[in-house]
Amino acid sequence: MTAKLHVYEEHAADPSGYAGVTIKPWSPAIGARVSDYRYEKGEVPEAVRAALLHALYNHGVLVFEPGTVTARNFTDFIRFLGEPLNYGGPHTPKAAENPAALTIDSERNKYLRNHIWHVDGGYSPNPPRFTALYAKELPESGGDTIFANAARALELFDPLFRAYLESLTAITYSDATGHLADRYFDPEELARQRARLPAFEVPLIATHPETGRKRINVNESYTNYIKGQTRVVSQNILGILFDAIKAPEVQLRLTWQPGLLAIWDNRVVQHKGLKDYAAGNRVLYRATIA
Repeated sequence: MTAKLHVYEEHAADPSGYAGVTIKPWSPAIGARVSDYRYEKGEVPEAVRAALLHALYNHGVLVFEPGTVTARNFTDFIRFLGEPLNYGGPHTPKAAENPAALTIDSERNKYLRNHIWHVDGGYSPNPPRFTALYAKELPESGGDTIFANAARALELFDPLFRAYLESLTAITYSDATGHLADRYFDPEELARQRARLPAFEVPLIATHPETGRKRINVNESYTNYIKGQTRVVSQNILGILFDAIKAPEVQLRLTWQPGLLAIWDNRVVQHKGLKDYAAGNRVLYRATIA
């Protein structure tokens, strides 16, 4: 069997056991579980890389069982997708045991807005292609992450409505829901950060450059309004799209385990963290592919 790259298949063949890796779909809409593989060091074998890319393009999110990687080497493992790129702010410091990763810590969560639906780096015209999260420390319960397939959400709409949406343009802004205002309390520094990350235009509907699949290209965290529409029209259309992302039919809810790794295609998958932590701290290590 030859793994297919850069092609989306609505009912993708399950490459279970291919190249010594077991890949099982999580649901018809999104996600797959990966098991029976252990990464140690060096480059990922080409056959494994092909199988993982095939699954990632077709399922959006890959969840690797604990033991696949470690906190130290997961950033080396994800190089099969490209070069890792660190981005973040003052509340996402570099991980002490892995400087190629950033720390997402619930102790700092009041400064983060990861509980709002978003794509990582969505405040930039060129957000990361892929994101990886490694579970380092977890509370007794709570702290799940929900992922949504923005392509599948779009496909559930009537074709005529989809065609209309493709004619629209949205304005994206880094501080649309207070990301910057909640981080930078000095007025001059806040002004500098807002000037560094100005608003920009994006098509309401975008096409994945490798699979050709169309997706909803707006999110609650960073989308400000629809260009050329009244406030009422803009808010209502965006509300429809935001609700589509929240539909259970397009979602995967991930309950973290220590050592578990999740990788997703940040161009087509939106996500949010749940702020329902029980006793204990939630620490995830994040790395992105530029």
